[in-house]
Amino acid sequence: MPVLTLRRTPTVRLALSDGVERDYLLDTPASSPATGLGGPVYDRLVHAAYVLARQGYDAHWLTRFAQLPFTAAHRITEAAAHASR
Repeated sequence: MPVLTLRRTPTVRLALSDGVERDYLLDTPASSPATGLGGPVYDRLVHAAYVLARQGYDAHWLTRFAQLPFTAAHRITEAAAHASR
């Protein structure tokens, strides 16, 4: 009998331009279940920064490219490094 495993979309807690900390999805959200109120937020720029961090771009470069706060870019690069292990 096959075993069904659910893939959990990775998230990271960030404070972006509005200063409010939220959980952000790092990958494209699954098409079927919508995130509920208070659930992780999908942001295309965060997703793009995560993809670029997985390709080796550092937090300083992401800060300039995506205009993210340095702390957010650093957390994204840490998440990308963790995912690569």
